[in-house]
Formats: sequence, structure tokens, C-alpha cells
Amino acid sequence: MRRRRYNEIDWTQSFTKWVREFFGAPSLLAIDLGSSNIRIYLEGKGLIFKEKAYVVRNVKTKEFVVCGDEAYEMLGKTPPNLEVFSPLERGRVSDFDGVYHLLRKSLDKALEPYIKNKLLERYNMLFSVPLGLTEVEEMAIVEVGKKAGGKEIFLVETPIAAGFGVKASVMENSGNLIVDVGGGTVEVSLLSLGGVVLYRVIKIGGLDFSNALINYLRLRYGILVGQKTAEEVKLMVGSIIDEGSEIIEVSGRSIESGMPKTIMVKRKLFFEPLYPYFGQIIDVIRESIEETPPELVKDIRNKGIILSGMSANFVDLDTYIAKELKLDVHLVKEPEFSVIRGLGFLVEHKDILEKVLIKYAKI
Repeated sequence: MRRRRYNEIDWTQSFTKWVREFFGAPSLLAIDLGSSNIRIYLEGKGLIFKEKAYVVRNVKTKEFVVCGDEAYEMLGKTPPNLEVFSPLERGRVSDFDGVYHLLRKSLDKALEPYIKNKLLERYNMLFSVPLGLTEVEEMAIVEVGKKAGGKEIFLVETPIAAGFGVKASVMENSGNLIVDVGGGTVEVSLLSLGGVVLYRVIKIGGLDFSNALINYLRLRYGILVGQKTAEEVKLMVGSIIDEGSEIIEVSGRSIESGMPKTIMVKRKLFFEPLYPYFGQIIDVIRESIEETPPELVKDIRNKGIILSGMSANFVDLDTYIAKELKLDVHLVKEPEFSVIRGLGFLVEHKDILEKVLIKYAKI
């Protein structure tokens, strides 16, 4: 019998197979890129990184200085030659270079304890993306992932990830109404059989709540405060239902004199600039329910509404929505981690991940 020659193609295939067996398949990273925060989940390890999604750039040289929590701490304190900003606007890439720098530096910090040899660094990436993105906007996320070192890039819709994160029956023949109140958007999604039956997105979120407080203090009390101070005030305002008489102390700069100024304001007054936003959230939920197929309305009545997202635990928004819509509203534990928990679930359950992917790309 004639022996087959071991040619170059055979050698290449055998070597490639040996490399794959020796080094194993690339690990899968789940990444929640939000308007305010970035979170990273590593397959087999869990949530390994969470920081603010901010970067600092030198205006003159266009070079990035720092990112993450360190950049956020510099908000409102930088000289004119430095700018602090979030490179993601309402879930979309608004500054490609900024997102790349943020992602690359975040990966370096997150993976440092787990990767001993950078030459052997190999991993795939799973991103959550908001509903309603154009193909160009989706590909911007894919390109950022590729440039940051991802071998294969996977995308999944944010409501699907949030659904798994709150342990809803996403894959079953049953309706699940999820309201995700994020930093830049409010997404209302009806999930059933592993897909999104209908959705509504409005461009308001936690950042808009803070800006509303900034404008309110400027116009009514003549005091200028920054983004971080507004965030602190937002956390102190308490209950939207219980109209207490507590006093909140706020410090800033006087518009008239330009000097430091401290004012004392009743807590309940801070809700005045926020009510319009709460009204918009109620309206978009009501519209979504009105357009829900009749067979799924029964499920919403029985199960209620699931509230998730970074700003979902702001005051008692769940109680307010329940009171206005006469429906049960369930606020999940640590709602700001709903999406990354769901992405982590998909990372560990590849069979389910394959059923909900919306994009697949290779380098």
C-alpha cells in the first residue's frame, strides 16, 4: 500500500490543531458598555471589573490621560486643556477613539490577574447593545471590540440580557414586561419565546435627572453646582411618595457674587423638576401595554412589571409606577447589574446564547 506524503498542508493543519488543544478555546468576555458605567464578566470567574465609563483627553494633543473611576473623580475639576466626558451617548458610540481607549484600559486592568503571558492572550467578546441601533452603530461596537483585541465579537440585545439577569422566563411562551431605566435611556420591552415582541425607547435617564436638578438649582436658587454634586443630591432626595419635610444642604457657587454659597432646601421641592420625566416613563409604559397582543396582556397582569437598570432604584420609582398604572412592579435586587448578570448567564450557557445572538463577526 502506498504511503501518503506528509505535505505542507497536513503539517499546518496538525500544528493548528495542536495549538488549539494546548491553549484551549479563547475565553469569553461579557461587556456591558453603558452611558455611565462599564462592567466586565469573565467566563468561569464572574464579574471581574466595574468602573465609571468616563475618559480624560488632552484638548491640544488629543491624547487620552486617564479613564474609569479616576476620570470621573476629575469631573468638574480639570484645567482648560483637559476634558472629561463619556464616549458613549445613550448607549451609542459617540467617540470611537474614546470608547476604544476606555475598553482597552479597562480590559488591561480587569484581566491582569488572570492572564500571565500577554503573547498568549486570546478571548472573544459578548456585548449588549440597545434596541433600535442601526447596522452602522452595531458595527461600531464590533469594530471597537476587534481593535481592543477580541477574536470573535458577539452582540445581544440589552433587554434580552436584562431578562436573563432578572431571571425572567425569557425563553418560555409567556410575556415579560421589563422596564430598564438606564443612565441615558428608558427601554420598555416585552419579551417572549427568546425574542422582543415590542419595545419603546425614550431618551431620558439618570443623567437627565441630574441635569434637571442642576438647572433647577441655577434658576430657582441662583446657585451653580456640578454633575457630581447633582448626583449626590439625587441620592438624598428620598421618597417620591412620602412628602417629608427634611432639609437638604447644597453647596455651590453663587451666580450673583461668584462666591461659595450654601442653601437649605426642603427635600420634596427637588421633585419639581423631575416629575416631567416620571410622567414620560409612565406614558411610554402605558403605550407599550396598550399595543401588547391580547394574549400577552394577561401575563403582564399576572406577573406585573419588572424594573431594572442603573436608575431603577432612584427614590421609590417602583412604588410610583405601581400607583399610577395599578399594576404590580417588581424592583430586582441590585438592578444596575441586571444586564451584566444576564450576559454572564449567557456566557456560561452557550446553547442559549446561540439562540439569542443578533450579530456574529470574526477578525
